[in-house]
Amino acid sequence: MNTDTLIELLSANVQPVGRGRFERALLLSVAMSGMAAFGVMLVTLGPRYDLGSPPHLAWSGMKLLFALSVVGVTMPVLIRSARPGPRSVTGALPVLVPFVAVGVAALAERLLGSPELWRAMLRGATTLSPARCLLCIIGFSAIPLVVLIRALRDGAPTRPSVCGALAGLVAGGVGAAAYALACNSDSVPFIAVWYSAAIALYGALGALLGSRLLRW
Repeated sequence: MNTDTLIELLSANVQPVGRGRFERALLLSVAMSGMAAFGVMLVTLGPRYDLGSPPHLAWSGMKLLFALSVVGVTMPVLIRSARPGPRSVTGALPVLVPFVAVGVAALAERLLGSPELWRAMLRGATTLSPARCLLCIIGFSAIPLVVLIRALRDGAPTRPSVCGALAGLVAGGVGAAAYALACNSDSVPFIAVWYSAAIALYGALGALLGSRLLRW
């Protein structure tokens, strides 16, 4: 069999890949794993008991807004990173926007308020609130990260550690959104420091997993 014949055989009956199929698979992975994360939250912690009161509902909405904004701005960058080809570092800068915004708001509260009040807001409802926040977001983000890494193996990232880090940020945002309805610490500094720390930790974990599991 000569080369021309082999090429003809390999190219016969080739079906085009549906446009957007991979993107839809990633979005579906985030949606389904997000539902699983919220389910784990409901089974383990449940929503905060005073969630229905307007002030606490507003704070829960703010936490959800931050967490979901991380997911929203990171997903397009994650989708691009899962495709082959060179990527500019500046293309990932939108990922920083939610963190910078909440950090600036926390800094403003620090400058306008007393140090004692700021430390109290940073500590949260109890002295255990920071540890509870970190552990819960880490736990609720596990399923989304596993599902996303599995879905990304169908892609072709040329920088697997970066792709994994972005997946970790998305998973961390989903886990933070799930925890937002159970969190009883209502302050911008608490969100800026502890929510951001938990999400960033998952970004680092995603980078580690991506460097090993997303190579091709």
